[in-house]
Amino acid sequence: MAKSRHRWHRRAACVAVIQGTRKKMFFAEIKRLSNLLLSDEDDIVQRDWAGCYGRPRKLIAKRTVPYLMSIRKQAPRLVLRTACETLPAGTRKKILAKPS
Repeated sequence: MAKSRHRWHRRAACVAVIQGTRKKMFFAEIKRLSNLLLSDEDDIVQRDWAGCYGRPRKLIAKRTVPYLMSIRKQAPRLVLRTACETLPAGTRKKILAKPS
């Protein structure tokens, strides 16, 4: 569904993993989904993708923060802001800083 032409199918791909993220599951799937949707220009898909990806950051921050750092040059600002909104201020500032 993440490769669909329809925005709602791409959005559904993000929402489908939410329950599992609360149980510390699906990190590999979320990462794969993130890579597929990295260049998606639809703001609704971006928000849901970042929200979906952002949920496990509290649970498995050791894995999510390095991934966010690795995609910050390519990821839309909206995605980074949404994914970082509940991170500690210092970590959020580091991820949102303009890459050199």
